[in-house]
Amino acid sequence: MKKYIKKKILEIIDIDENKIKIEIPPKDEMGDYSIQCSNLRNEKYSNPIEIANMIKENFNDNENNFKDIKIIGPYVNFYLNYDKFNKIIINEIETNDNYGSLNQGNNESLLIEHTSINPNAEPHIGRCRNSLIGDFMSNLYAFTGYKVERHYFINDIGKKIALLVIGIENYGLKDDSFSSILDTYVKISNEAKIDETIDEKAFDYLKEVENGNTLMINKFKEITDKCVEGQLKIFNELNINFDIFTHESDFVYNNCLEDILNKLEKTDRLHEDELGRLYVDLEGYNIPTKEPVLVLTRSNKTSLYPIRDIAYTIHKINLNPKNNFIVLGEDQEVYMKQISAVLDILGYKAPELICYSYVLLDGDKMSTSAGTVVLVTDFMKAVRETLINEFKNRNSEIEEDKLNILVNACIKFTMLNVSKNKIVNFNLQNVTSFTGESGMYILYSLVRINSILNNKYELVDDIKFNNDIENKIVKELSEFPEVINELLKSNEPARLTKYIFNLSGLFSKFYEQVNISNEEDIVLKSSRIRLLKSISKVITNALNILGIDTIEQL
Repeated sequence: MKKYIKKKILEIIDIDENKIKIEIPPKDEMGDYSIQCSNLRNEKYSNPIEIANMIKENFNDNENNFKDIKIIGPYVNFYLNYDKFNKIIINEIETNDNYGSLNQGNNESLLIEHTSINPNAEPHIGRCRNSLIGDFMSNLYAFTGYKVERHYFINDIGKKIALLVIGIENYGLKDDSFSSILDTYVKISNEAKIDETIDEKAFDYLKEVENGNTLMINKFKEITDKCVEGQLKIFNELNINFDIFTHESDFVYNNCLEDILNKLEKTDRLHEDELGRLYVDLEGYNIPTKEPVLVLTRSNKTSLYPIRDIAYTIHKINLNPKNNFIVLGEDQEVYMKQISAVLDILGYKAPELICYSYVLLDGDKMSTSAGTVVLVTDFMKAVRETLINEFKNRNSEIEEDKLNILVNACIKFTMLNVSKNKIVNFNLQNVTSFTGESGMYILYSLVRINSILNNKYELVDDIKFNNDIENKIVKELSEFPEVINELLKSNEPARLTKYIFNLSGLFSKFYEQVNISNEEDIVLKSSRIRLLKSISKVITNALNILGIDTIEQL
């Protein structure tokens, strides 16, 4: 409908289409859509009220989409012809299982890298935000017609892995399991802070790996494989999957790093400092660091992770130079600007960066090396136990498969319901609440809808309503494709969670105000059932994008 309004206004006044801002009025009596005419002034027309009157007088609503058009100050307000509008929207939803998608991707390939946790420990709930945002984006782009490849970069050759190898050599693993790796890593990291020979040994191990020492390479590979396997089991529980895995070591063994250094040397931006380290001069790139440089090697010329990241990023760019994304925490934003600058020097366009802020628990930031973390597995257990107790308090039980879905819904909805640029501060009771902005509330709304739809009703072709809440719901449903289109520009999952929370709230009002089972008017009853089916489809499509499964019954 907004496109229709814009089209008609452009027939009336010569103006840049982007200046036509269509808003939703704050009060119902002010109509369904409004336009601030101050934005439409040009050389010929400078008075907003004059422009508003001109639009009203010349607006050719030959399709009878509006029952009225009114002027309120400098605004033109449009009142929908809901008899027609409701039929169009509900029919569109019913005939399109992918309702919401405009096939923006047109089957183009799209590459997204997310998560890529160092394989030295279990993921904690803070790092999990990366995975959830990356999964949301992957689902969003797939929903809108892109062929999505989800990439995972396995950092298997850095100092942290070397420390872990040393830690296992010194202490072993408590039970030879993935869950005991974190304890070993924290222990050796703390010991390295007071014993500098541990770091020296780690650097020696890295040099042996880069020089092709088979025994050392196998040690690194064995512990890395165990870590990655354990991590993927956890992500599988969260229903987060990846398509392509690339090892950091691949770019060491194939002389790729040497090629990059040679190319940088030709640009006259590669230099050696007083310690013998090679670095890139980033002067002129306006990067907020004390020194505009990026160090690529140690004094012994073994590689540091930035040059390996550069090699991997070039690899990804070669795979997909057009649609290429990476998800990173805000603490990596400056680093990524440094990488992007080096890529620019080498003649490459960096992937689009999607940043997100921290996750706090009781106000504390988490750190793997310090051991101040809440592991994803522990947090999932806490959510699970809280839900079980909640159902017990309601004199009810929950099946295991449904419980798993609810746990994921609680965590994902809460994490994605906060703008990616804001800090998530978890409160376990809010996460698992049946009311408020929570995954439980959304799923419970869907269960209530399905409980009604499980009854058999006769459906007819005609549609009519007699309650304002029904019109409001249809209008909200009509906004879904626009919400999805906005998400492709903002990559902001909170826009979608807020949308389905509002839609669920409208359904709750409908549930309170409208009767279905005892309604004698067959057209009205049929229309309400079709409306519920439309709500269910839109919420389900939205939850799928968020990575949340649905439940038929609770």
